[in-house]
Amino acid sequence: MSQVYYIWLAVCIFKPVLCGHCSNQTCDVLDTLLGSYQKNMHPRCDTPVEIHLGLALRQVVSLAETRQILTSNVWIRLNWTDCRLAWNVTDMKGTAIVHVPFHRIWTPDVTLYDDTSFGNNIAMSERKFHKLAVTSDGMVSQKFPTVLSSICQVDATYFPFDKQDCPLQFGLWVYDDSVVVLNSDMDGDTTSYQENAEWDLTGIGAMKRPYSLNGLNYSTVTYTVSIQRRPAFFMVTFFFPCFLICSMSILGFFLPPASGEKVGLQVTLLLSLTVFQFLTLDTLPPNSKPLPLMCIYLVLIMLLASASCVLAVVVLRVHMKGEQGWKVPSLARSLLINKLGRLLRVKRPHILREHANGILDKDNQAASVRESSLPHTSEAASSTTSSTEFGAVLTSFENISKSLNHLLKHLNDEKEAHDSMEYQDWLTIAFTLDRLFLILYAALSVITFLIFLIQLST
Repeated sequence: MSQVYYIWLAVCIFKPVLCGHCSNQTCDVLDTLLGSYQKNMHPRCDTPVEIHLGLALRQVVSLAETRQILTSNVWIRLNWTDCRLAWNVTDMKGTAIVHVPFHRIWTPDVTLYDDTSFGNNIAMSERKFHKLAVTSDGMVSQKFPTVLSSICQVDATYFPFDKQDCPLQFGLWVYDDSVVVLNSDMDGDTTSYQENAEWDLTGIGAMKRPYSLNGLNYSTVTYTVSIQRRPAFFMVTFFFPCFLICSMSILGFFLPPASGEKVGLQVTLLLSLTVFQFLTLDTLPPNSKPLPLMCIYLVLIMLLASASCVLAVVVLRVHMKGEQGWKVPSLARSLLINKLGRLLRVKRPHILREHANGILDKDNQAASVRESSLPHTSEAASSTTSSTEFGAVLTSFENISKSLNHLLKHLNDEKEAHDSMEYQDWLTIAFTLDRLFLILYAALSVITFLIFLIQLST
């Protein structure tokens, strides 16, 4: 008899502990409601149970383009009515709301269909750690935070100006619409959203999408998270450096062929562009379908850099023909020098040299005249001072010798200029081709840059 008394006393003392640290009123409500409650059975009311799903987006954690997985931090809000959990507030001493552990009552199996988590980390597994609020009219609500990992088809065609729409599709895994119906009355809540460093949130909409399976109708709610990439970082660190390296290739066309650095500069820039692309390889999303326009732009930049090396070799080859003594074909002289050269306003180097030599000859002739006048002055001085005639004759012979040397030098210069006409023509052709390649390369580079900038920004 004493043992029964002690057991009864222990139950009375530790009743709050057994009821989950609840107050007397709360424990009375729970004892009344859950005494014959079957948590494994769904509510059987007059109408199907209607589940109201609400979602508040806290943060877009990351979007893995390679694996095509969106990781987001969200707050889930579930509300439904369980007619078995209603009570009279007056009978329960004014208790209008109680909090029930997750495992004590029936809860709908709301599931994220495109979940990519496994094991204990599946979507919304945190809900079992949060209690549910039950009101006197049988309304049950549960709010809990969770991290979702879902499938998101990434379209990186317009990277880094791309926009992504990632769906979060929720539905009931077991119950069809004849038993439980899933609804959502509003779009996603973004009042507590924390911005992401890479992505801008443009909106989160909700849509109910029913579907049929084996003759049964099921309802799903899809939240579409619309995000847009912030392009500033990628433009500064990737796009503009590629354009600058490509622009520096234009400097190679300004170098004269005789410098010997044209091909070296173009090859150096090509290697720089290749190394830069290897360093920034992880920046681009590795998608092949569809192929990002940025990848196409890089391929074109590589082709232009390679073409600049080939054009530099062509110009040097033409320049070397003059040094090797090749004769200029008449057709090349007519088309490249007389027509294309005049169109591109290329001045022929030998014409400039002849003009400079003409000015030099005039100066030398004037100097010769001044020197030739010196003997007469000397003769006049010698006649007046009665000096020896031998000195006057010697001075006259010296002046005549200088004039003859100057005349021979002038004839030799004319002969050398005539002999180097072929070389000067080849040099003119090289200058003409160099300027033509410069205009074509610069035009293609600017047009390519503008086209891709317009296509990416639209």
